[in-house]
Amino acid sequence: MLLQKANQLLNENKLKEAEFHFKTILDSDPENGEALFGLGRIALRLERYDAAVYLLQRACERLPHMLEPLHALADAFNGVHSPQDALTVLEYAKSIASHNPEPHYYLAQHYLTYGELDKAYSILKHALGMGNYPVTAYILFELVQFGRFNNEQNYINELHQFLTLTNNLRLKMVCYYALGKSYDQLNDTEQAFNYFSLANKLQTKLTQFKTRDLVPFYQRIIEQNTAELIDARDKTFTGTITPIFIIGMPRSGSTLVEQMLASHDDFASLGEDASISNHVVAYLEQQTQLPYPDCLAELNQGLINNARNIYIKIIKQAPVVRPFMINKLPANYQSLGLIYLLFPNAKFINMQREYDAIAWSVFSNYFAENEPYFCSLPEFKQYFDLYQQLMEHWQSVMPEAVFDLSYEALISDSEQTLTALCKFLNIEYSTQFLDFYKSKKPVATLSKTAVRQPLSDRALEKYKRYESAMHMLMRESQTSSTSQQTDQNAPVGE
Repeated sequence: MLLQKANQLLNENKLKEAEFHFKTILDSDPENGEALFGLGRIALRLERYDAAVYLLQRACERLPHMLEPLHALADAFNGVHSPQDALTVLEYAKSIASHNPEPHYYLAQHYLTYGELDKAYSILKHALGMGNYPVTAYILFELVQFGRFNNEQNYINELHQFLTLTNNLRLKMVCYYALGKSYDQLNDTEQAFNYFSLANKLQTKLTQFKTRDLVPFYQRIIEQNTAELIDARDKTFTGTITPIFIIGMPRSGSTLVEQMLASHDDFASLGEDASISNHVVAYLEQQTQLPYPDCLAELNQGLINNARNIYIKIIKQAPVVRPFMINKLPANYQSLGLIYLLFPNAKFINMQREYDAIAWSVFSNYFAENEPYFCSLPEFKQYFDLYQQLMEHWQSVMPEAVFDLSYEALISDSEQTLTALCKFLNIEYSTQFLDFYKSKKPVATLSKTAVRQPLSDRALEKYKRYESAMHMLMRESQTSSTSQQTDQNAPVGE
């Protein structure tokens, strides 16, 4: 019963309560593998990767035939930048469950992350022949992303067959995204749009809030980050490392720019690192007893120094530390003022792309996070408007630190665009930037397949095939919203 309660608390993300229960179990039974596994998962969620490796290794020893602890251990090894150890664990998991597609899927994901596309494709194809399991939806989804099919040989029948076998909302949604991608690849834009719409509708049911709920938060960010606050930064600060933040909307080209810069000898990347919000902001909130961004009003030099050191420590834990350290989490744009106060030498690259192109890319791609702006065109428009408003504020209070980089210009005139970016970063342009696709550095974003290919203009106008359908859907949504408001405001009895 105690173990069941601990796992329930963990599923509800009540980590402190779950940790207490797991530790209570271990007090009476120090060799309990399930409790060790639970503590290992908590350490993973808290990004305490060294502790996670230790706990999960012990759990795996006591649960030798369970796959979940092995997969979690592989994640922990990746967290401590030991991909070879992660690969060894994943290969072992596949060997003890050779007829189960799940460990094959996790192994393929590892190869995808490190640019071994052919290996990943081969493993996924093999796993597909093992029968229908819940993970089959994700295997089909990944196979579709490769685009290695045509009218005669594709995965459409398998996707439809799987849909008849499951009532799971998320699995159906994943299949709908895969069907949309399949029909798009086969140039059946009407069917593609229909399936993408179905996928978005299903995912919207899983969301817990509306984008409009974020409006007060964005307003407080603008109110707290005054020109006076930003101007009070320590302008004499110099660091041996220049933090680079690539920000903007999702699907705007941030992974491409990250990989270009990281191909240069002076750059390394933390990937989509959430340390600013998860650790730095959490520290300031705890110290001031005020939520972000209200805690900014209580900043003093001691808090700034301590918060800065939290991020520096995280940088130094990277497998490679270079003079320029990239963080490409797009949502860091919400914290630019704070980051600039901590690091007056920081540089911000604001990715910009044609709105309809971004909107279509978000609408037609599966984001695991159930956030409303990832699965609804009207919600995304609200989110984009909030982003634009906030970026206008940053440009007004810290224009010298922000460089607007156009995705379209990067594709059509890469050398001139990169030269301008290099001038902003105070470095020399290098042809190394254009060899980004040869890298085997890990990429875990939705662009993990695309960035392994040379620069191409194929994606520039792809969205235009769907412009009219997108605009019609937006008009229908606006009409529906207006009629609902009218009904709500109508006098009783009408």
